[in-house]
Amino acid sequence: MVKKGSFGRTVEGETRARTGLRRVVFNILTACGLIATIVTPIVIADACKGGGQETSAEEQGPKSELSATDLFGLELGLAIVNMTHQGEGSFVVNLLSAEQGETAETSGRLEFFGDQEDGARPGAALSLADKTGSVDISRAVPVPVSGEHLFEVKADGPWTIQVEQPRPSSAPEPTRFSGNDDSATPFFHLSSGPKTIDVTNPAGGSYMVFLRDTDGNEVHRIPGDEADQTQQEVQPSTVSSEVDIQEDGVYILDVRADSLWMIEISDDE
Repeated sequence: MVKKGSFGRTVEGETRARTGLRRVVFNILTACGLIATIVTPIVIADACKGGGQETSAEEQGPKSELSATDLFGLELGLAIVNMTHQGEGSFVVNLLSAEQGETAETSGRLEFFGDQEDGARPGAALSLADKTGSVDISRAVPVPVSGEHLFEVKADGPWTIQVEQPRPSSAPEPTRFSGNDDSATPFFHLSSGPKTIDVTNPAGGSYMVFLRDTDGNEVHRIPGDEADQTQQEVQPSTVSSEVDIQEDGVYILDVRADSLWMIEISDDE
């Protein structure tokens, strides 16, 4: 059984949906000194642990604990998840399917806010984050089944999660991307035909790059350079990978990395 925080509290101006979500027009939530702007159309907020109770005079070090959000609906296909954490300990986020089957259509962006809270939920999960300390990352991941889902979060400080399922029919044609840590790139258009994807890792850390279509399907995977990791001096690396794009369309890169990275896509001559 999941022990939840104050997800599901009625907020002025809300109406309860079948999936347990709240539809709000525009609100500002102030919790434990943290002001969080809640964006339309759908928001769930978790208040700080122990609200309304006296704070213990004995301070304790940071301790990561588990929490679980309310259920929300997702469609089969691609999801973009943005996550932040303001803490010193572990930050782990898993996406779990509560049940299989169809659910009411969910449009727009979902947002979750919270602090640490007791609770756990067993079951198969899609790992979205496994970091330590301050975190600001994004992921582009496939949702394997439509229906109700929840996030299981392990954190020792305030955190936020935003999830949306855009389905763009067009996108610009940039050829270069760069970032730091786990990142979902903007959508981009690729013409059909052979392409070369160059991934540069200036800091020499580990990475994995997934090229996905707008349905979340994996089109191509680029593993990091498996050079000798026992070297005392970290060496920059560049990996080139060829992929044959079967049809013109919109694509996105899901980059898993622990340092700076740069990606360039070019047509094969």
